[in-house]
Amino acid sequence: MLNVELARFRLMKIMQKQEDWNLFDFGKSDKFSQRFGEAQALLSDALGRLDEPAEAAALADRSMEMSVDLSEQLANFHAELLINRRRAANGFVKHIFGCRVDSTVQNEKYRDTLAASFDYAILPMGWKQLHPQEQQFNTDPVDDWIESLNKKRLPAIAGPLIRLGPDHVPDWMVIWEHDFDMLRELAYEYVQKIVTRYRRGVAVWNVASGIATNAAFTISFEQVIELTRLLVSQVKSILPNARTLVTINEPYGEYHARGRGAVHPLLYAEMVAQAGINFDAFGVEIEMGVPRPGMFVRDLFQVSNMLDRYGALGRPIFLTAVGVPGRWLPDPSDESEGRLNPSEAGQWRRPWDPELQAEWMEAVYHVALSKPFVESIAWGNLADLHQTLPGGGLLDDMLRPKPAFQRLQQMREKFKRK
Repeated sequence: MLNVELARFRLMKIMQKQEDWNLFDFGKSDKFSQRFGEAQALLSDALGRLDEPAEAAALADRSMEMSVDLSEQLANFHAELLINRRRAANGFVKHIFGCRVDSTVQNEKYRDTLAASFDYAILPMGWKQLHPQEQQFNTDPVDDWIESLNKKRLPAIAGPLIRLGPDHVPDWMVIWEHDFDMLRELAYEYVQKIVTRYRRGVAVWNVASGIATNAAFTISFEQVIELTRLLVSQVKSILPNARTLVTINEPYGEYHARGRGAVHPLLYAEMVAQAGINFDAFGVEIEMGVPRPGMFVRDLFQVSNMLDRYGALGRPIFLTAVGVPGRWLPDPSDESEGRLNPSEAGQWRRPWDPELQAEWMEAVYHVALSKPFVESIAWGNLADLHQTLPGGGLLDDMLRPKPAFQRLQQMREKFKRK
């Protein structure tokens, strides 16, 4: 019975993480024990009534509701312990809080707000965006942004350069869908041109994303690793001292259950970390709250578990796109033109609104910054201008601050290095 097994699994994960986080012997965690016992008792009752499926499911649901709430409290409790230790040890880098921008937005107030309110910018340099036709490059918007960021002395993380998703590969590449050699050659040439062009204006290169999903091209596991190695090596050959990222864009790996030949993201990350590829850190994206594969709502406990799994690989982690919707209904102005309905993707505590978006942002940032391997965090959308999520920006479409923007500025002040 699915309800029972889900409740059993959540209680099992709570016990595992209490051990991993060394909370069993921590005195202040006693307050969680009673709640855990109550959830366990409900599960036991459900197991004793499997011959009455409806009753067993109702008991399991009550156990699950209680254990989800308990697990979030544990995640917050553990985060509070670690973040205080990290702050006491001055374990944070100088540039912690960033934001991804849309290079097609050529608005001075947009740029000034970014420069005044963040430590760095994520500047996408997508293959489809910059190379729309086989013999044509469209770099003017990015040229303007690089010049502006350099004038404002704001560091830039550029990329992902190669993102192998259906919406991010140039349309003219479709004829090479089953030709890995041509894919490798064209991707190599693109990276070479872009890195050479912007070599003086970029602090960190986000080299590749979505390669393991096999969403746009069908390539083997060996070819996935080979392509990743080739692209990172190309950046390093041009800029030997450049910092490079390899990004996991669907860290929970839902695509692996659907796509033939797809590589689970954790296996991909392990192989990249162990295959002698000369990259510096992993990028991880945590955008959720819409009915799109990999973007359904997860709770704080699941986010914390996921970060622990990637942190165990021994590389720093940059959260390169974090975000949730700021509204409960579709948004005609977003990237999907209103096709994504947040109400169909689950909710966190209550239906999404600007205030809840701010609460979620603060909670997730708190959990992430408690992890010693998380180096920096970037919100996914600066403003509600062609944003990736409905109402997902920190500013509205008139560039007025939303609650999440105010909350982030308070957090930035709190973590500023003395």
